[in-house]
Amino acid sequence: MTMGFVGVVLVLGLLVVVLVLARGNERSLGERDRRELERLRVLVDDLKETAWDHRELDSALSTIIIDKIREHERRNRPELGS
Repeated sequence: MTMGFVGVVLVLGLLVVVLVLARGNERSLGERDRRELERLRVLVDDLKETAWDHRELDSALSTIIIDKIREHERRNRPELGS
């Protein structure tokens, strides 16, 4: 497993925590905060794609990362669950 891939996993974990915390307070967010939250969502989507594109480095870990993101999306954003 490469250090870059480990870094992606660590960043992904941090972003999921941020998104979970922000999701609960989304209604009270200002415009700037909403833009930042959307930027983080785009980044998580990009990380999911990166895990998929580089699954040959460590297919089991890529599967875990993608499954964790999808599980979070299904639980917290049902419109993305399909």
